[in-house]
Amino acid sequence: MLALMDQAKHPFIASDEEAVIAREAAARLKPIADAKQNVRLRVMESADVVVPVPARLLSLLVEIMSAMAERKPVSFIPYDAELTTQQAADFLMVSRPYLINLLEKGELPFRRVGTHRRIRVVDIHEFRAKSLAQRDTAIDKIATLSQEMGLD
Repeated sequence: MLALMDQAKHPFIASDEEAVIAREAAARLKPIADAKQNVRLRVMESADVVVPVPARLLSLLVEIMSAMAERKPVSFIPYDAELTTQQAADFLMVSRPYLINLLEKGELPFRRVGTHRRIRVVDIHEFRAKSLAQRDTAIDKIATLSQEMGLD
């Protein structure tokens, strides 16, 4: 498996002209994407070119267009890419020592490349989802206890 720097392209930032086009396209497609509809897009310059677009892809395209409209940098990371410990810590918004502690406790899988640790993007996403779910459960418990104690 290749490290992230071997797989990810440089971030794409839209030009002013591209941002205007993306803004208009996102505005027109967002209601359709929100309705989770599959679509068929026709290329106006080549009427015989009709492209089927699944609803999930349309939602992703609208997200990309929205980012382009705001001229936010966009890049794609393959799900099987591997991150360095610093990249993974940055993604999770934690310190590198905290991340290494998670790795060593077995809370997040990794592999070694020589003396370096590598963490798969898919594992980081799964860990983040699990952490967010645990956080939400804890918040719900605190809210319930607060109500039971009449502290609300």
